[in-house]
Amino acid sequence: MAVNRESEYLHGIPMTDEMFEHVIGMESPYRYELIDGVVYDMTGSSPEHGTIATNISLLLTQQSRKRSSCRVYQDQYVAIPGNPSVVPDVVLTCDLSDWYKSKRLKPFKIQCPLIVVEVLSPSTERYDRAAKFARYQCSPTLEVYMLVSQDEPHVEVYRRATGWKQELFLLDQVIKLDQFDLELPLAEIYERVF
Repeated sequence: MAVNRESEYLHGIPMTDEMFEHVIGMESPYRYELIDGVVYDMTGSSPEHGTIATNISLLLTQQSRKRSSCRVYQDQYVAIPGNPSVVPDVVLTCDLSDWYKSKRLKPFKIQCPLIVVEVLSPSTERYDRAAKFARYQCSPTLEVYMLVSQDEPHVEVYRRATGWKQELFLLDQVIKLDQFDLELPLAEIYERVF
């Protein structure tokens, strides 16, 4: 995250991992992330950011409907083994315990992410590419991590099956994911943005 160390404490609150998990366990309209021992409010984004996340969420929802156990969430906490929880822009899970009300954890945190999408913002891009990506890799169920630019039609896909090797996709291309034969055309990801 591109944070000036001198102003870091003006925008975040120092906190331990344990206290952070306690704070996010309380009902709140805010979404927080713990970055290098400092909590930041991650709510609010640009119109482009919101539109891209919604477009991806809709594409994943429409295509994963054939699998009744799959659900797509936006801005929900994901529990990461041995690390603080994180909030992706979009997450697909196909584990019943992540959505079936009587089985899911309280407070609600997705335990078994399959696909995670982060829409890049200038203030969080470094964090999304490095520390947050490293956290996600600790989740044994995660198969695909996507970084989506909001400034240009450009998507990076990382797959566990390829050792997290980067794949680049541009506007006229279609991202094909083996998980349930998903296809994400970049033209639809960026619809009403460019």
